Amino acid sequence: MPSGDADALARFLAGATPVRIVLGSVAAPDPGWEHHLRGLAPLTIVTGGSPAPVKSAYRTPLTLGVDRLANAAGAWRMFPGRAALAIDLGTCITYDLVDAAGVYHGGAIAPGLRMRLKAMNSYSARLPLLEPVEAPEPWGQDTSASLASGAQLGVLFELKGFVAQARHEFPDVAVVLTGGDALWFTRALKSGIFAHPSLTLEGLYAIHDHQRGLPTDGSTACGA
Repeated sequence: MPSGDADALARFLAGATPVRIVLGSVAAPDPGWEHHLRGLAPLTIVTGGSPAPVKSAYRTPLTLGVDRLANAAGAWRMFPGRAALAIDLGTCITYDLVDAAGVYHGGAIAPGLRMRLKAMNSYSARLPLLEPVEAPEPWGQDTSASLASGAQLGVLFELKGFVAQARHEFPDVAVVLTGGDALWFTRALKSGIFAHPSLTLEGLYAIHDHQRGLPTDGSTACGA
């Protein structure tokens, strides 16, 4: 739904009454929207520096995006007692690693697939703007196919590299993908990679439970 659209939220709720609301945003604070949400239910606002079920080793927690913390917490919730790598394939691609003891080690931020395609169009005189394709050719035989290969397979090889690095450090690491482009890349990676479209929401839920002193091992998980 559009960000901050009270009518769209009301349609989504369809008469249901929230018990609690958790808000995590990477945009600028919106006091008016926060006030509206508080009128619906008790509101918890979380940031990248909020208390969480994972212990952060990030050097600058106040600059950590709440989505990255939530993805790490969501992965820890899915795989308690096991190292996990959360990869979010959205506007940017984020990689976030938590170890078996629940320590968040940080990660990486890279341009997302559509950002790469748009950049090649924007920063060149003649390269077209493409949409992702279902089956890019490794060796493109025209400009469009070459762009698709460079962007899409470039992301795929990048993913394989980060997964290999995580498995080198933590051989039993679980890998979970989320975000708008997760499904295609999960299929392309094939080897025991999980896709979880609601990982970030599950992570926000886990942070909420942690702050209320509730179990965060999935025993109170929502049915996403």
